[in-house]
Amino acid sequence: MSTTPKWYCRNKSQPMHMFAELTKLGQDLRRITKRLVIDVKVDIFSEHDTLLDECEQIIDQYWSLKDNTMNKDFQSLSKKIKRSPYNTLLMHKFHVITELNDRRFCQLTFVLKKTLSFLLRKSLQSEVWMNWALQITELYNKCRKPLVDSTANGSPKSPDEQMNANICSNMYPALLLPYKRVDFASVLQLVSQQRIEQNSLDLMFGLFNMNDQEAWRDTNESNCSSLEILRILTLNLTSDGDFQQFYTEQTNRDYTALTLTPEPGSSSTKGSSAVHMRSKHIEYFLQNERSFVKQFIEKAYDISPTIFGQASNENLHEFILQGMRLMWSYVGIILDHIILWWIDTPISCYSLAHVNSIRKWLFMQNVNDVPEPIYSTLQGVAEILTNFVSNNLWDRLFRLTLMTASANERNVDQFLDSHNTSPANNFGTNTGTVWIAIFSNLIDLSNNYFHSDDVSNSSLLPVAEQIPILHRIDHTVHCLRIWVKEESKKLCGKWKMHRYFQIHEHDVRLCLKLFEKFKLPKLTADLSDILMLVCVALRTKLICEVNVNLDKLKKTTEECVQILSDICRLLSLANFTLCFPPTEYWQKASFDDDKKKNDYVGYVLDQIYLPCIKATKDISILKLILKLICEAWLDFIYQRQIRFSVNGAVRLLNDFDEVREWLLSCPLLDAEHLEKLSHHEVLRMCKGVGKILLRKPEDIISIAQTPKFEKRLGDSAANAQDTQLPSEMFVSNQKHWLQLRASKSSITFLPFCCKDSSI
Repeated sequence: MSTTPKWYCRNKSQPMHMFAELTKLGQDLRRITKRLVIDVKVDIFSEHDTLLDECEQIIDQYWSLKDNTMNKDFQSLSKKIKRSPYNTLLMHKFHVITELNDRRFCQLTFVLKKTLSFLLRKSLQSEVWMNWALQITELYNKCRKPLVDSTANGSPKSPDEQMNANICSNMYPALLLPYKRVDFASVLQLVSQQRIEQNSLDLMFGLFNMNDQEAWRDTNESNCSSLEILRILTLNLTSDGDFQQFYTEQTNRDYTALTLTPEPGSSSTKGSSAVHMRSKHIEYFLQNERSFVKQFIEKAYDISPTIFGQASNENLHEFILQGMRLMWSYVGIILDHIILWWIDTPISCYSLAHVNSIRKWLFMQNVNDVPEPIYSTLQGVAEILTNFVSNNLWDRLFRLTLMTASANERNVDQFLDSHNTSPANNFGTNTGTVWIAIFSNLIDLSNNYFHSDDVSNSSLLPVAEQIPILHRIDHTVHCLRIWVKEESKKLCGKWKMHRYFQIHEHDVRLCLKLFEKFKLPKLTADLSDILMLVCVALRTKLICEVNVNLDKLKKTTEECVQILSDICRLLSLANFTLCFPPTEYWQKASFDDDKKKNDYVGYVLDQIYLPCIKATKDISILKLILKLICEAWLDFIYQRQIRFSVNGAVRLLNDFDEVREWLLSCPLLDAEHLEKLSHHEVLRMCKGVGKILLRKPEDIISIAQTPKFEKRLGDSAANAQDTQLPSEMFVSNQKHWLQLRASKSSITFLPFCCKDSSI
């Protein structure tokens, strides 16, 4: 007897019936998905009630069949069916249809989500769109059936702890994770995006009074001020209908920060009425937005309560605040584009000075006087306008620095008058004035990002917006350094000391002084945010580069002084080569009494030293130039190996004293500078060379020895001379200078040779 158990199916029709229902479900899923796509796209609303009801029935049927197929009785029944080829093929087809239905259900879910987004974008145009969107939200949440996910103890996890998947394609198979539900925050975010443009229009109406605009239009005055530009903005942002004034006595808040200062010609009564009317505009606008969010919440709670979850009355109040924040954040994103580009007469077509005045006006608002949503929006718009102004202003001013050399001075002054925020550069160059204007505007724009002195919470600072300005500051400092160095070479070669000292004493000094008010606080941002981490790192790198270039700019002044010294020596040698008397002149036994001094000393000083005295009052530079001229004079004599007779040495000593007389007779030197220059040690060195030439080569110079050939000095100068070392002690190579003394044979031989040649 066989021990193999035999089993007979008690209900063979159950799998066949389930197979038929699954096949019909697949057809219904495909049909309802197609109807949703077509009816929404062609705006057919006559059957939307029946369509949504049918869609709800299909969703319920899908989950019912899904539960039945997962039933243990059905699974055991499907496994124990007689293993015939027909039944095996039938079960294989059953699994294929089940998988296909899961895919089609996923497509339906995707279509519902896309339809929901489409309807919410048009929900403000018709109430029907809004109701249908909320009903589809309810259907979409029904498509999301949470899977049973239990903890280790067997208790189910909370919805917040469960992992969810977001459908982003209609080609997905059945997901292993439950779909992410659409909550009210998501719906509110989509609806808020559609209120952006309307809120932008209402904001402009709330800021400016329409009666004042009509008065400005009637007077037909245009002073090219920021008020005029803002008036044009409001006129371009108006809707088709007339704007009505709203007066309510519900609240009495101070909106002085949102008011415009009346013009000098207007009376106090007119100004107070304008303030009152603008305050009413703002209050009505805010109350209208609160009412809109509140009504939307009430309607959503009636039609689709599941999107709120387990929200209480306190949560509903938070939804209202969240909706206000969302709408105003979107307004801040789009308002700058509307102001700059999207209206008929955008302010980007006007002068940057007008845009800058609007930007400053926005930054003047106080957080204590302006409601928080409006304040954050205005600050966001001001920051974006700051970036716009910095980019365009830097482009124009930097281009102007390349044109100032050949541009008309009147045009340059006219352009710079519109940027009167920069400090006055009355004694500098035109190009330097443009450089100062660039730094002044960039530093002010960068400092505007810090609304107060308390910047301890650095994570709230707009670091990303400040990075482009720091880029331009770094590039400008680098270009200024190159310009100063190249311009110094050019000016020193032409010996235009007036412009040279204008650049170094006024242009560069004012540019460096502007960085004293440059705000660069230390950042203590949350480095867990990768975006903030990258921005802080880039900002730190830019600040380091700016500091390095500033140090190089400070050192450039020393490099330019070295360039000035080298060229001054070359010019001095060139002038002495042209005008210094020949060698025979200094070897004469006697000179004409009519000509006691040579003209070449005054000529050299007038050509080289006088332009420096006219250009600068820096005593260190004046002493340096005087030292270079005298040293070049001595080097010229020593390199030419010019020999001097006794009378020639006396004449050279008188020429050295002529330098002090020239300084004393110069009216451009004040008493303090004259005292320091006339007692410069290089003059004593020159006098020491002259006294050495009066000696014989074999003489030994004593410290206590008094020179014989010397001009008679005053009593005070003589007393000072007695207390100082002899002038010869200031000459380093005394033996070499003693060799330049001409011998008597050479002095007497030259006249006889001349007489013989004449015979």
